[in-house]
Amino acid sequence: MLVVDDNATNRRILELQAAKWGMVAQDTDDPAVALEMLRAERFDLAILDMHMPQMDGVAPAGRIRAQGERLPLVLLTSLDRREAEDGLLFAATLTKPLHQSQLFDMLMTVLQQEPSGVSRRPAAAKPRFDATMAAQHPLRILVAEDNAVNQKLALRLLQQLGYRADLAADGVEVIESLQRQSYDVILMDVQMPQMDGLEATRHVCTSWPVGVRPRINAMTANAMQGDRELCLAAGMDDYVTKPIRVGALVQALLQAPTLREGRDVSADD
Repeated sequence: MLVVDDNATNRRILELQAAKWGMVAQDTDDPAVALEMLRAERFDLAILDMHMPQMDGVAPAGRIRAQGERLPLVLLTSLDRREAEDGLLFAATLTKPLHQSQLFDMLMTVLQQEPSGVSRRPAAAKPRFDATMAAQHPLRILVAEDNAVNQKLALRLLQQLGYRADLAADGVEVIESLQRQSYDVILMDVQMPQMDGLEATRHVCTSWPVGVRPRINAMTANAMQGDRELCLAAGMDDYVTKPIRVGALVQALLQAPTLREGRDVSADD
């Protein structure tokens, strides 16, 4: 990932976060240098700050496209810029202040749509899945996630373990789903529209008693000190960081009691 920003703190934050997710980031405060870096080395993604002294983020984006580079470009800005809606220049926009979950969702979405003409590095060895896990440890699972790419990934991982899961796009849908039927596990994204994962968890904990409500596992890209404690304080039972690792997902599911038929699904009034 190439980061072009005149603010050293912003560059450092993006570099550190990318490293946590297994990405390699290089940065510069000079758009002209960025153009030279792109000529010398292949990048999968570039993040361009909108407000820089030499030129704004739109100008170097145009030059990058003019020299034939096809990598996805992302605009980093404190404003809602119309230029970002131009698919010829920018694939997405990141707004300041930058949140880890926002950055993660953007990366998942943009890199999923990467042009087929861009060469890929050799894929890492695929993790081993136990397709019989669902038969050995049956669970009703609800995935609460608003990002479409993250939804597909979570469902795919669960399917490879033998599970079929339902989807909820926000906390409101989580509550509605629980009112319709019981679940053993909720994989709960923390950052969601309308009602986020923390608020939804608090609602579940006050409306369904212990022994009836499902086990709630946070799914979040936020891995800073205090984030885990915030999730647990809201009533969540466990914490799984994004990108989801197979081993961590398996351990989280194994902590949940197995499927119990005939469980009372009604909420306390």
